Amino acid sequence: MYYQPGEATAYESMRYLTTKVPFGWLMRSVHCWSAHLMIISLVAHMFSTMMLKAYRPPRELTWVTGYIMFALTLGFGFSGYLLPWNKLAFFATSVGTDLVKSVPVAGDWLLHVLRGGPDVTANTLYRFFALHVVILPLLFVGLIGIHLLFVQRQGMAPPIGQKVAPRGMKFFPSFALRDLLLWLFCFMILLVLAVFLPYGPGIPGMEWELGEKANPLEPAFPGIKPEWYFLWEYQLLKEFPPHLLGLEGPQLCLLVVTLLLGIWAIIPWLDRQAARNEPSPSFSDFGWGAIVFLTFLTLKAWDIGGLQPVDSPASIKVISRTCAWWTLGLGAVIVAVRWVVYKHRWFIFTGAALLHVALHGLLGLSYLTAGAIAGLLAVIAVVTRVLAARRVKATVGASP
Repeated sequence: MYYQPGEATAYESMRYLTTKVPFGWLMRSVHCWSAHLMIISLVAHMFSTMMLKAYRPPRELTWVTGYIMFALTLGFGFSGYLLPWNKLAFFATSVGTDLVKSVPVAGDWLLHVLRGGPDVTANTLYRFFALHVVILPLLFVGLIGIHLLFVQRQGMAPPIGQKVAPRGMKFFPSFALRDLLLWLFCFMILLVLAVFLPYGPGIPGMEWELGEKANPLEPAFPGIKPEWYFLWEYQLLKEFPPHLLGLEGPQLCLLVVTLLLGIWAIIPWLDRQAARNEPSPSFSDFGWGAIVFLTFLTLKAWDIGGLQPVDSPASIKVISRTCAWWTLGLGAVIVAVRWVVYKHRWFIFTGAALLHVALHGLLGLSYLTAGAIAGLLAVIAVVTRVLAARRVKATVGASP
């Protein structure tokens, strides 16, 4: 009701909303907090679905629709970030959209379509506003309908080893009342956060103070970073050299990210053990390895332990070492809990991710070199284990 998209009106309308409109600051704070908490809840839901193997047949398309909804949610975050038209949002959007140029062949055309021209201007603001309030909501509502239809028709996924899920409670009134109480509890937490931390917790990538109005003629100030859920990709891009294997660094990074996200999308078809309703410890370990991988990159992007200036060689070395110790500590806790509590015995991917962190952060190898060594050892370990399992199976089958 108050926001007016435009180079001369967007920032002013946001400032009017937060300073003049009664409780306007609270509405904006609730909006920002709920957006970040929504992404956190989706990340937790996606990894829990991964660990519990709830994507087993016939629920493959349920996983895919949820995966696409998560991607659309990130699109909500990215498109809404520019709308206040402040300095941080303007330059962060400039850096973020600039990555589109790395797409082979069609990169320049995609950049022009996304920005509405070669640079971030009012045309970009109009396009992002249309995406944020019209296009993405329509797509999201449609996908939610399909996703819920799958869930209603297929039911909840039973635990591994069972063919039928445990009988649940009636939707009305029992489940509906419990859901309402949970919603009220979460809403109270949201309001407490919005009132006492109206501009976010102060963590880089999770703060939304309005600040100064964007001036496209000013140079970008140092230290610009995207929202926290894009920090891992931002840091990964920094780890690639300008040129490698005949490709530009951003292009190769985009290829790696696309490959990783593509593998994550087709996991229901790759996990054949889960499809047979059998435990698949290798894919559980793949999920934990992904958590270690994302954690280390995110911590590095936060410059934890950095010196001044943070981009100096000495500071980068300290940051890598500090983040490595934090990640290795987290990894040790994960491995211990899995070993003792859940009796897991497959740690190849988690071990490779932790080895990568140690080689890079503690021994000082370059990120890509450390990753190549850890990846090669992981491949050897997986092949060795698979061959050993086949020999055991062949031996048992041949025995009288």
